[in-house]
Parts: sequence; C-alpha cells; structure tokens
Amino acid sequence: MKISVSVIILCIFLSSCQTTSVRKNIVQFSEIDRPNDEAISNSQDGYRSRIQRRKSQSRLYVVNPKGNAVDFKYEQNEKSLILEKELSEGYILSYLFYENGVIKYNGKAKDGRFNKNINDETLFFTHSTGKSITSYIVGHAICEGYISSIDEIIDWPMMSNTLYQGQRLRDLLNMSASDRHTVNKNSSRVMGSNKHHRDMGLDKIAALLDGTKKQGTHIFYNNVLTDIIANYVVFKSGDKYNDFMRSIFQNKVKIKYRISYEKHKMTPSILKFSKYWGKPETQASYSYHMTRTDFLRVAVAMMKDYQNQTCVGKYLKQAQALAISWPKYFPYRQKKTNLHSYAKKYGAQFYFDFFGMDDRNIFGTIGLNNQNMLIDMDNSRIIVTNSAASGWDQTVFMINPIRDGVIPK
Repeated sequence: MKISVSVIILCIFLSSCQTTSVRKNIVQFSEIDRPNDEAISNSQDGYRSRIQRRKSQSRLYVVNPKGNAVDFKYEQNEKSLILEKELSEGYILSYLFYENGVIKYNGKAKDGRFNKNINDETLFFTHSTGKSITSYIVGHAICEGYISSIDEIIDWPMMSNTLYQGQRLRDLLNMSASDRHTVNKNSSRVMGSNKHHRDMGLDKIAALLDGTKKQGTHIFYNNVLTDIIANYVVFKSGDKYNDFMRSIFQNKVKIKYRISYEKHKMTPSILKFSKYWGKPETQASYSYHMTRTDFLRVAVAMMKDYQNQTCVGKYLKQAQALAISWPKYFPYRQKKTNLHSYAKKYGAQFYFDFFGMDDRNIFGTIGLNNQNMLIDMDNSRIIVTNSAASGWDQTVFMINPIRDGVIPK
C-alpha cells in the first residue's frame, strides 16, 4: 500500500498510526490503528471537508428531510463505567441503545475532545453499513415493481458484455457473483485501472469488465459490487429514481437531517465517451453521510417492516432465508474488534446467525471502523455505534447487550 509522505509524517508526529488507507488526504484508520484524539479530530475534519468538496463538485446525491421526523423518547442513561470511559477516551463516538420505542442509552463522545463536538447533527459515513441500506432500497424497488424479485435475471444494456449480465440479482446481493478476479479488494481498483472505483463512472467500469466471465463460486466481499447494485436500482427505476429515493427516506424512514452519498466521477469510457456517459445509472454509490439518530431511524424502519410483514419486510425475511455461510465466522478469536467474526451467515448485504443467538432473528450491518447496527427483530432492540477506529470489544458493547438487553456496566 502506498502512503503519502504527509500522512507518514503526521503518524510519526502523533505516534498514533501504523497503517492507514488514504484517498485524497482522507485518513481512514485500519484495524490495527490506535489513533489519539488529535488524529481522530483531524480525520473528522477531513470527512467534513470531503463532503463540502463533493458538494462543490456536484458529486453529492442528496435527500433533504421533509419535516415529518418523529423524535425519539429517551430515558435517563443508566450508570455504565465502561461506556463512560470509552466515550471519554476511546474510539466510540456515538452509542445508542434502543428498546421498545425508547432510547435507553444515549452516549456521545465527551465534549472538548475534538475540534468539533459530536452532536445530533454530526454527519457520519455509513461506510459498508450503506451496503445494507442499499439492499433495503432494493427491497423497496421490488415492492414498487421496478424489480421483479430477488431472483430477477440481470438484463442491463450497459453491463451486457460483462460477467453480471444474466446472473440472478440474489447472487450479486449475496456477494457470490463469481467476480473475485475483477477487483483488487484491498484498493477497490477494478481490473485494468489504477484509480479508486468511485473516481470513474460505472460506464468506464463496464468497459473495463468487457468480455469478463464468471470464475469461482465462493463469497467475494467487495465494494465495487454494491455500487453496481446501487446503479442497477437507478437503471430499473429510470426517471422515477429521485421520487423513489425521497419516498424511502422522507416517508418511510422519516429522516430528520439531510442524507447524501458521493457520486461517481464522470469519466470517458477507456479512450472515448460512452453513450451512457454522465447518466444517473453510472453515478450511484452505497456509502451514505448520515447523522447518528438517522442511522437509528433507518434501523427502526427495517425492524418495523420485518415485524409488520410488509412487502419490504417479506423481502428482508427472504434475504434472511437465502443467506449463505459467512467464511469469516470465528467467534473464538482473541481479537474481538470485528463484528463480522460473530456472524455465521451473510445474505443480501446483511449478517445473520450471531454467536450464541442462532435462534434469534437478528440483522447486523457493519461499516468501516465499526459504524454498526444490530437489530433484534424479536425484542424490538437496536444498538447503533459510530466509531473512529475498530479497537473495541464487540462482545462487550454489542453482542452481549443485544443478547441480554442490558448495557455494559
């Protein structure tokens, strides 16, 4: 991995970094990083600057709130020394414990730690939790009739000469699309390119994948594929896409604050502009910018759909039923910083069958540095975390509390 000189100097100066992923001056801490407050603060400042930069470049897809958000009910936080310590000096920036319509623990990083305090208007990147949100959007697209079913066969002119044409949508959602040979997983570079996949339009990605065929059958978890799914929804919904997205986030989720995602850059397809250049189906992505309580609103909407057996709820149940074995299930590992180590199955961009809770209907979403949601469909219990780095114990802060309904003491 190439690391810029400025980042190396910053890491040495702060004595807080070991390995980082860098994209246009944005530092994303890796699993082994142990950043101090200054490094975390600089990273948060960088995220805010990136959002503003994408907005100025017209590379931000935005859904504004409608003004119909329902405020949550709150109980006074129970005493939790371990949570208070983590929020005072650890990596968790926000911790929400929700049960039966009430937020029973509302934790935010201690004021004064960073250049800007964490509050209810702070935007967090969903990172790969956005994959699960994209799947939820697919469920709505099925229920609205834009997509026929989870087993719809991909028939997409822009992708017609790639390995995705003719595959079941389900296989894309399950990350079993036989595309391991097309993407460098560590860098999100598509074969034949030295650019991040969002620094090019999906039409260029389609051109890079021209003539590819399926290879292998195992799960290949990667970022490019979910952006392909997001753009498939754009293609299928056509000129109704904007109304469709507003309907989900404004009328179903009832967001309180603006949500957005970064659009792909418009680029020529190889050496020429393709006929799809600049079209909406080349620009969508899965990683949203969202506030802590709107994370929770999305989780609550998913839970209510599932419990009320709405059309979208039936999609979620189907996703759960069609989930496949997750190869990284390893709950006994000494390192307990990865929530996905506790999931036995993966389906439609969600994690299922968590360690010690095989008989429970629990949906998990996981984003870089633990932007996580655990949704207990049986007990109306949800935990949402936003975090600067992954160095905290998932059993203590997520698995045990969701299992027992008690915050860590």
